[in-house]
Amino acid sequence: MRRLLALIGCALLSIPAAPAAAGEPLDPQVADDIRDYVKGILSELGVPGAAVVVVHRDGALFSEGYGKADDSGRAATPQTPFRIASLSKQLTGLAVMQLVESGDLSLEATVHDYLPWFGADGSDTARITVRDLLAHGSGWGERDGTLPATTTDADAGAMERNARRLADTPVVNPIGEFRYMNGTYDLLGYLVAVVSGTSFEEYLQAHVLDPLGMTHTYLSQADARAGGVAQGHYPFFGVLIPYEIPYYRAALPSASIVASAEDLGHVLMAHLNEGRYEDRSVVSPSAMAQLHEPLVRPFEDVVGYGWGWWSYPLYGVGDRTPGDSPRYEAPMILEHGGSLPTFASDMVIMPEAGYGIVVLMNRNDELAPSRFYQMHLGIATILSGKPAPALVAYDEPIRAYGRIIAVGIPLLQLGGLVLAARRLRRWRREPPPLRHSRRWQLAHLVVPLVVDLGVPIFLWWIFFTTARLEPTDYFRVFPHTPDAALSLLAIAVLGLGWGVVRTWLTLRVVRATQAEAQPA
Repeated sequence: MRRLLALIGCALLSIPAAPAAAGEPLDPQVADDIRDYVKGILSELGVPGAAVVVVHRDGALFSEGYGKADDSGRAATPQTPFRIASLSKQLTGLAVMQLVESGDLSLEATVHDYLPWFGADGSDTARITVRDLLAHGSGWGERDGTLPATTTDADAGAMERNARRLADTPVVNPIGEFRYMNGTYDLLGYLVAVVSGTSFEEYLQAHVLDPLGMTHTYLSQADARAGGVAQGHYPFFGVLIPYEIPYYRAALPSASIVASAEDLGHVLMAHLNEGRYEDRSVVSPSAMAQLHEPLVRPFEDVVGYGWGWWSYPLYGVGDRTPGDSPRYEAPMILEHGGSLPTFASDMVIMPEAGYGIVVLMNRNDELAPSRFYQMHLGIATILSGKPAPALVAYDEPIRAYGRIIAVGIPLLQLGGLVLAARRLRRWRREPPPLRHSRRWQLAHLVVPLVVDLGVPIFLWWIFFTTARLEPTDYFRVFPHTPDAALSLLAIAVLGLGWGVVRTWLTLRVVRATQAEAQPA
């Protein structure tokens, strides 16, 4: 959400040019501008492999792969499957709309109506509606929604167990108040399974993936591997390494689907073509129009969210209206990004211009992610006839400098450990004077111990409040941020462990010195 606000708040002033016309082949110069821009951004970000697709309602206008899909040297192509993270929500939203059209689901019905065990009669939990889930207005906290992405169970009961966990989770925010969380879409996926009488995977395959010709989209880890899913990469203490995070079946509807850029282009074609892809229709024109309408406006009046899509103006391509009271007007877009520790993904629909854009990358940096979620908007700017802006980092300082902190603090602690050990050895040879014992003990006992204990406690508190997690989640989130997790562990061991040992050794020196000072 911070990323979204920063993008919206940035008015990108640039020199106008002729916009490209959707439905016609891209002008070679526009295609070259997109290609050069993409290559430059991927090089700046250090992305090993990526795929970019630009479509209009009847077909692809630009479809290219860049770099390597994995360390074998296999090229990344538009057909290469990537883990798409939160772009999974758009497919789940489409499935829900199909069931709303058929009458099997109602936006105003409660989850309790379909799952009688979901909340006691009259409870807050029993008041949560399907609309609330689609608009992230369930009332649960963000941590409650991220826990499905820490459970690696892949059996058939994983989604139901997660739904029952949510049923037992207290509502902590007003129902209807926007709080982005994956868990609401995971619960929607389970509802799709319940009302359709089949599994979520079977329903999505038969009613969404097959009609949209999504032949490189996978709903299980085994199928994704067999289909050649790209290798993700993680910046381990700043050094990019191949890294695989677990697959989470309970989080499939919100964040675990694997798809190619080409397949996601088919989804965008259906959005641009009133629900049709080639000769098949996945929803009616009126239902597709409803999919483009926000269900809630979380920020001011210009930003909306619903059905897995953010909607807001593409400010960088707007213009001032003429007249005595000019206004700045910009075309509306539908947009969403997906973030995993090893993958970054984006889609955008430009309804007025008639374009859809997909960007998939096999690396990310969740400590400082802002620059990984701008390329799709830059391409949209080029298609609108203006030069794309340079990448701008707007991460919070604690995140932007997280890896420096993660390396620097343990090094400082090790340096302090060495100095303290040398001082203790010197004191054993030459006992310190205790004429000002209270001041000396304050300087060499109290202050160091407070620092040793305070630094790890403070950093752990920062880490878990920033991630909206609890200390009990430490081993669950370890696979997502291994360098930060290892650094926190090292800081705790050095701070707490050495702090206690050093204090004990220093007290021994004090007592020995005091004993020697006693008259015989």
